Amino acid sequence: MTENISKEKNNDNHIDDHVDATIRQCLSSENPQSFFMFAGAGSGKTRSLVNTLLIIQKTMGERLSAHAKQVAVITYTNAACDEIGRRLQYNSLFAVSTIHSFLWELIKIHQVDIKEWVKNQLKESITELEEKQSKVRDPNGKTAVERAEKIKRKKERLAKLETVLRFSYNPNGDNIAYDSLDHSEVIKMGAYFISTEETMQEILIGKHPILLIDESQDTKKELVDALFSVCEKHKNRFTVGMFGDTMQKIYSDGKDNLSECIPTGWVKPAKIMNHRSAKRIVDLANIIRENIDNQSQKARSDAEDGVVRLFIVEGFANKDEIEKQCAEIMSEATNDVEWLGENGYKSLILEHHMAANRFVFSNLYKPLNESKKFDTPLRDGTIPELSLLTNIVSPLVRAYNDKNDFEVAKIIKQHSPLLEKQAFEGKSNQIELLQQAETAVEELMVLWKDDKIPSCLEILRSLSKSRLFNLNTRVDDILSDDNEEDDEKVIALREALEVSFDELERYSAYVTDNTRFATHQGVKGLEFPRVMVIMDDAESKGFLFKYEKLFGAVGESDTDRKNETEGKDTTISRTTRLFYVACTRAEKSLAVVAYTEDANAVKNTAISNKWFAEDEICILNIKQNVDDT
Repeated sequence: MTENISKEKNNDNHIDDHVDATIRQCLSSENPQSFFMFAGAGSGKTRSLVNTLLIIQKTMGERLSAHAKQVAVITYTNAACDEIGRRLQYNSLFAVSTIHSFLWELIKIHQVDIKEWVKNQLKESITELEEKQSKVRDPNGKTAVERAEKIKRKKERLAKLETVLRFSYNPNGDNIAYDSLDHSEVIKMGAYFISTEETMQEILIGKHPILLIDESQDTKKELVDALFSVCEKHKNRFTVGMFGDTMQKIYSDGKDNLSECIPTGWVKPAKIMNHRSAKRIVDLANIIRENIDNQSQKARSDAEDGVVRLFIVEGFANKDEIEKQCAEIMSEATNDVEWLGENGYKSLILEHHMAANRFVFSNLYKPLNESKKFDTPLRDGTIPELSLLTNIVSPLVRAYNDKNDFEVAKIIKQHSPLLEKQAFEGKSNQIELLQQAETAVEELMVLWKDDKIPSCLEILRSLSKSRLFNLNTRVDDILSDDNEEDDEKVIALREALEVSFDELERYSAYVTDNTRFATHQGVKGLEFPRVMVIMDDAESKGFLFKYEKLFGAVGESDTDRKNETEGKDTTISRTTRLFYVACTRAEKSLAVVAYTEDANAVKNTAISNKWFAEDEICILNIKQNVDDT
């Protein structure tokens, strides 16, 4: 009898197996059907996506390749692209890309249409801004001054358009030149061309008869609407498959209530298993989403019971110490020593600057972040001056200190212009060049003598003098004493690079995901054995998410109530979804740390919502010492 029950439970773990079979039917060449697959946290969404692609490869790969067609796969991040590409062994049958890259590849050859679209958009925007400007009471007010500057920049760009022969776009760059397109323009333009231009529709269908979209709940609403219209017009020639979970929509530019907007005739398979998390974490996730969409998941029959705790921190505190104390309590509650390790658990913070404060690289991060000129490169660690120091100088210093002469020589040979092939051409005394490179290395390493840690600027000055490595022209401006005409980027970089080299290395460790810190938004799709979710509205600078409102410590605003009445997204609904995403990253155990001014309100809300039981809540009332401020 016990054996039969065990088999029944084990079979229940495969309750979603029919979903992949349903998707295979949707992608049959005889009767193709578009579909939206609901897949909650830990349900194996990516596995289903990859399995779908492998089936396509097996059943119709040769036919598609013979006609130079590809299956397009749109994902949300470059990391997701890399993961899916790796699982598919980078098969050329599949074009895996982010939304921005996909649309740019589709439209970039249509330069005349792009210019016309940009021109019309600029004219419309200028007209709209000038109309608002004409109604201002105080032309010297902050809003009016900023709007006037915006009008000026748009008019300047419009005037320069006639000289533009070709527009450029970098999906991973800043795109600030007048002849480059920004990220939002590519999305709007691409969606507009797809929805209105027959030629573009034919190009899309001809090249990609099957289009699969990962994280579809966060896909730009303009693109979703455009694809819906193409599907309706060409349903026998164009198939779209969407994979996602509306509860995990955390970006405002995704389509609201996507699951309710799926066109009639689309197939809607759903996965209900959570293969990732322990039973207690799955129960918490189900209760969190209960008032949003009433969807629920099942934990695996062989899943651990799991542990969750809510730590409520009232008043000001030394947050690093508080969070370590929470980790110690978690270690005891779970009998898991990994909670005591620096990288034994993942700390999820709301914004990058909060990680900068905790991991001590805020002096570098703050000026670059506040300049608003380095958004993407700052987040992914690709600012050239910083990359040189972290990717070349840092390994060189480690090799030198380890007395690894072979590695030092390898780094210099690979990166130094002093030892490039052309440097040796026509040189009768090549030993002199080798000695010059060796001297440059020694001069650089003097900066670390007697356990000193140089500033990043000191390192750049040494490299500028010795020419050990190639520096871009902006470094000259950064190091210059004549600062009168510096642009904002140079000013921000100079201030940031005044920090010690070890602070830069901590920043590099963070952006390369080699610390325990990550953002609530940034870990979507990932999983970790132990997770600490940090809720700290006082430290965050954004306005989209407010945990104090979600936990009842702060009341709803008039705007919140108005949006709720009108069926629009509210601060509380957005924050609930983010809370769900963050909590469901945990596999074994979960700690939620809430910094608040009203501990009782947070506790009462947590209990009344049935998120946490009373014995799962710990209130820490530790005031901050004067020395810690």
